[in-house]
Amino acid sequence: MPVNALRTAVSRWPVLCHHQVTAAAARSPRTMPVRAVLFDVGDTLWHAAGAPPPAEFRRRAAERAAAFLRARGLPAADPAALARACWDAMEAAMRAARSGDLVEPDYPRVAADAAAALGVPLDRAAAADFLDAIYVSGAEGGKVAYPDARPTLDALRQRGFHLGIVTNRAFGGERFRADLREAGLDIDWDVIAVSVEVGYLKPHPRLFHAALDALGLAPAEAVMVGNSLAEDIAGAQRLGMPAAWKRSAADADGVVPDFTFDRVSELLDWSLLAEAARVR
Repeated sequence: MPVNALRTAVSRWPVLCHHQVTAAAARSPRTMPVRAVLFDVGDTLWHAAGAPPPAEFRRRAAERAAAFLRARGLPAADPAALARACWDAMEAAMRAARSGDLVEPDYPRVAADAAAALGVPLDRAAAADFLDAIYVSGAEGGKVAYPDARPTLDALRQRGFHLGIVTNRAFGGERFRADLREAGLDIDWDVIAVSVEVGYLKPHPRLFHAALDALGLAPAEAVMVGNSLAEDIAGAQRLGMPAAWKRSAADADGVVPDFTFDRVSELLDWSLLAEAARVR
């Protein structure tokens, strides 16, 4: 997503920004212990290390589109063009939402409209199935966990922290859970809040609150970990959640993380997580 669009999104959700790292550490003393660690997933716990080139993604999508259409007896002169049109429409809707009201689009409806423009009759349910059919994800899409991700999650669990996911994704449900299993990140999460299931995209507060409410915790009792200054760090800090940033290309100005790291295992040295969680 373009940096300017993300900066616009941040401006829509004001946060108390600090101009020095020391200033972030000089906030008022914490009165509530941290009990949960919430994670973004993409480029935080896993990355597309072995992703096929774009042309290969398109080839696989075209093959699956053709098979889907044959199975349903639907006419389509060019399955590859249909797959590309539906996918491009979905991504355009996501970009518009991220730079706008942060309400997750109805992707099946968007895809159905794109198909109709090509003369292919897909109702909303069929369009949802079509998107799922052409989606190349998980290990097939090159996603692998960072080598220290699972050991770090296990160590945090041993320290007594609740562990959760707060992530922006157009595909949730069993597809996302299967991707976690393939990556070795199926750790019996205490909560999983996916934007397409909740209906709002980070940095909208409702996605964070979906996870916090499920855990029965106040924002100050959790920390957020992610790679986006705009979505993860600013979104969490706006609610009063400390936030750790996995160093990436900066996508917002004036946002100072409470902790910055390069390897996931460095989280174990963060002062807020270094000791075992205190239970009520």
